[in-house]
Amino acid sequence: MSEPALKTQTTASRQPSGPLQDWLATLSRIDAADQARAAPAPSQRRPAETPPAWEPRIVVPNEPAPLPEAEAPPAAGAEPDDLAALMAENMMLKARLRQEHGRYDELQAMLADELRSLRAHVQNEVDRAEELRAERDLWMARAEALAQPLFQPRR
Repeated sequence: MSEPALKTQTTASRQPSGPLQDWLATLSRIDAADQARAAPAPSQRRPAETPPAWEPRIVVPNEPAPLPEAEAPPAAGAEPDDLAALMAENMMLKARLRQEHGRYDELQAMLADELRSLRAHVQNEVDRAEELRAERDLWMARAEALAQPLFQPRR
């Protein structure tokens, strides 16, 4: 499994428990062993080398691919560690994707609730403004009715 996939934490960082935690710990140990084997000796290392950005790992088979007619299971010596690590990485990424979809759905639900609340508040304010307008019109009509005798000619 690649290093960024192991180290990146999501916003809701919950520690897995039970079999998942054991599985993740085993994957970490496998990855650490792979890195230890691949790391050059201290005298051969280049100074201040920055790690590259995360990229999906591509597993290249040692032998040419068999013909489509002969679909036999892979040989026992066909690097099961790489295949297991790749499958584990794929499972982790799928789990993170499901988790992100869940968060996205929760966020959409929260936004919909907020919009409904805001819409109800605006509707209340519009209704109140309509009541004030009606009251204003009533008072204007009363004032006009009271002022009308003042502008009538006297007899």
